[in-house]
Amino acid sequence: MKKTYKIIAFILITVLLIMGLSGCGEVETSNKKSKSKGKNNTTTVIKNEDNWDNTTVINSTEKVEKKEDKVQVEALGLTRNGDFAFKVINNNDEPVYIETVNTIFKDENGNFAEKAQSDIQYFTVDANSEVVNYAWGFDKDFSKYTNYEFECEFSESFMKNYFLTDNFEVTANNTGTQIAVSVKNNNSVDVKSMETVVAYYSDGKIVGCQMGYNDTTIKEGSTAYLNVQYPEDSRYNEVAFDNYEVYLMQASID
Repeated sequence: MKKTYKIIAFILITVLLIMGLSGCGEVETSNKKSKSKGKNNTTTVIKNEDNWDNTTVINSTEKVEKKEDKVQVEALGLTRNGDFAFKVINNNDEPVYIETVNTIFKDENGNFAEKAQSDIQYFTVDANSEVVNYAWGFDKDFSKYTNYEFECEFSESFMKNYFLTDNFEVTANNTGTQIAVSVKNNNSVDVKSMETVVAYYSDGKIVGCQMGYNDTTIKEGSTAYLNVQYPEDSRYNEVAFDNYEVYLMQASID
């Protein structure tokens, strides 16, 4: 009989303990998500797999804003050579790394018509800055489209290990036959290659874009010198311009 009483007592104690624990609220031990009772009181830890964002803690009613959400792309127009020029504005407090750019062409009614990938590959935009670039190298003539937009493909996990975005001093000189660009490397590492783009304007409208390239090692504290041609039309005739801007597109350390 005593043994029976002990078993009953053990069962009662166990039931009381279970009931007590169930009233303490719901707790999830995962380090990704924790919940507590109460309206709009959920806190979520979000981890972006492509490394665009560091781990961010937000209220469940808020929207996560990624880096690419703060990047604007503006169409500048068609150059005299038939290239589609655009401006990329980075409103982030850190650089962005762009792997490629697609041009989305639409018909006169705004309906999607064609998509084409440019030959431009791998360029960077430093924090809170902008660059001008151009889509080119297409196998067909898209100049019939007056309605188009641009789509950037971002790649930070790879590019940030090989490209520098700041600590460069860029100057340029119009020699009368070309734009002579000088880029001083103020970083503590050597740069193996470098690309610039010169955007040419006439009466405030873009008329041409030309790329400059340097593939010799630029040691820390030294300067790279790049020759950039004047703009040309589709028949290789020189195009007149009254203003120009120079942008550093990439500086590779590998």
